[in-house]
Amino acid sequence: MRRPLCLFLRVRFWAAAGSILAVGCGDPPARPTPVPTPDPLALTCPASVTQLSPTGQPLAVRFGSATATGGTPPVQIACQPANDSMFAVGRTTVTCNGADSRGVTASCAFTVTVTSPPTISLTQYVAFGDSITAGEITVIGEGGFHTLQVVDALSYPTDLRGTLSARYTAQTIGVANQGVKGEITADGLRRLPGVLGQGYQVLLLVEGANDISNATDAQVLSALANIRAMVRLAKGRGQRVFLGTLPPENPFTCFNPCRAGGYAQLPSYNLGLQAIASSEGVGFVDVFTQFHGDVTTLIGPDGLHPTAAGYRVMADAFFNAIKNAYEVPGSSLTTSSPTAPFFAIPRRR
Repeated sequence: MRRPLCLFLRVRFWAAAGSILAVGCGDPPARPTPVPTPDPLALTCPASVTQLSPTGQPLAVRFGSATATGGTPPVQIACQPANDSMFAVGRTTVTCNGADSRGVTASCAFTVTVTSPPTISLTQYVAFGDSITAGEITVIGEGGFHTLQVVDALSYPTDLRGTLSARYTAQTIGVANQGVKGEITADGLRRLPGVLGQGYQVLLLVEGANDISNATDAQVLSALANIRAMVRLAKGRGQRVFLGTLPPENPFTCFNPCRAGGYAQLPSYNLGLQAIASSEGVGFVDVFTQFHGDVTTLIGPDGLHPTAAGYRVMADAFFNAIKNAYEVPGSSLTTSSPTAPFFAIPRRR
């Protein structure tokens, strides 16, 4: 009778304790299974974000979500500034705060950087010269018939305006095309004062192809004297100048009539242009060198005028010179202070 009595007493003991365990009289009492302690709450922030503001104004930025590990679910997470907030140019610290159901908290931080587009100090340009500036190009019609037409859309000033506008998106860039077909430097010198009076800031000067065609040395020197006079005229009116060399000519495979009559005088003329730029202290753009001797794809069938690809080479040469001279160095980014938590942390129960 001892075992039933023992079992009866055990049952009453554990019942009084709130649990009923079926155990033998000789077995030790079983203990309740302990509740595991949750891992500490931790937050992982998304990667830092960098975006360009095309206008330099505040920009709405979307970033990834912070994730939580550990803690007691559910975990509430909020970031400040929030996703899709407007971020000013500079570097802003975003702080994400989390709290689990027991009131345990954690935080992490990352940065959102908004950059502004580059800018240049001078925005209004005028390209001045002859048909090479105007954009004359060889057009091949029916039966292989060649004609020369001025196509402004393919000219180097148009290409240059597009390239400058694509880089300096927060500014309005002007590149006027003042090229005149068939002009010689003496006529250009007479025409230039009226052009300079239209409020341009920078003169892009490429002229002389008509002067050096089948020219004597004296005629080449006269053309260079006119170029120097044009440079001084622009400088005297407070305008900046970029003086460009003439592109290569190709007298070997051009169609009849071939317009590469300046081929022999071209090297000395371009050297004279370089000397003028140096002595007058103005920008020098070596268009000739940028063609790298390619007169097959970059010079048209008439041996003188560039192809559409050649005009793009000219535009790139002037673009690089302008960028190097007038682009404003980027300002340092400002850093905001971390933002304090903006939501209430649940109280511990």
